Amino acid sequence: MVMNREEIKELLLGLADPEFKKFNDKIINCSVAPSIGIRVPKMREIARQLGKNGWQEYLEEMEKVDPGRELFQEEHMLQGMVIGCAVMSDEERVRHLELWIPGILSWGDCDCCVSGFKFMKKNQDFWFAYNTSWLAGDRKGSAASDCAANGAEDSADEFCIRYAIVSLMQYFINDTYIDRLLEIFASNFAKPGIDTPYYIKMAQAWALSVCFVKYRDQTLQLFENQTLQPWVQNKAIQKCRESYRVSPEDKARLNALKI
Repeated sequence: MVMNREEIKELLLGLADPEFKKFNDKIINCSVAPSIGIRVPKMREIARQLGKNGWQEYLEEMEKVDPGRELFQEEHMLQGMVIGCAVMSDEERVRHLELWIPGILSWGDCDCCVSGFKFMKKNQDFWFAYNTSWLAGDRKGSAASDCAANGAEDSADEFCIRYAIVSLMQYFINDTYIDRLLEIFASNFAKPGIDTPYYIKMAQAWALSVCFVKYRDQTLQLFENQTLQPWVQNKAIQKCRESYRVSPEDKARLNALKI
């Protein structure tokens, strides 16, 4: 049975977990849309059901909603999850992503959805080009130019760029792309006179720590050059040193490279 948005919202409201909502609201820190309080596995289960039946109608309805004013955080997250799991062409998926990405509400909204974008493992040149097209944060002539959808242009740009970094980290750290990725993850995404936004820097540090685990020598050289923003370098080193996949010897070596 195909459900419309109101029916799905009622379903989501029925899954509310007040204790989880308290915990999640603290770590997500989203002030532009209310939350319901639903655990991610439940969200994925609903997304898979929608992805099998009625996803076209559901996405078309959701894409008419203002993400920053008219919906719960979980509704926007579910929209992204459905884009990830429904069977569609690359071109069709891009059409839906163009309308979803500018409305990303938080790091959790971004990361939980991107972790389900397994389609990026295929046709990698296509998806690498698409993801990197979001890195400027100010794309014109597309839905990205409306990145103020969540109430603040700078914060919207922040999550558009985080989307690109996290997607590249999840699916493209391999022999084909590693050199290009290290250049991207080392970039300074700051606007003139403004520090690089926090959730972009955190994504960079996270991505660099994963690069170190998978491509130690290339990433170590980048750390040794000390050309990264100090905050990004230090946070990336911290994440490396917290990893059980990094040897004690490398942890000590990295600690000496803090700026």
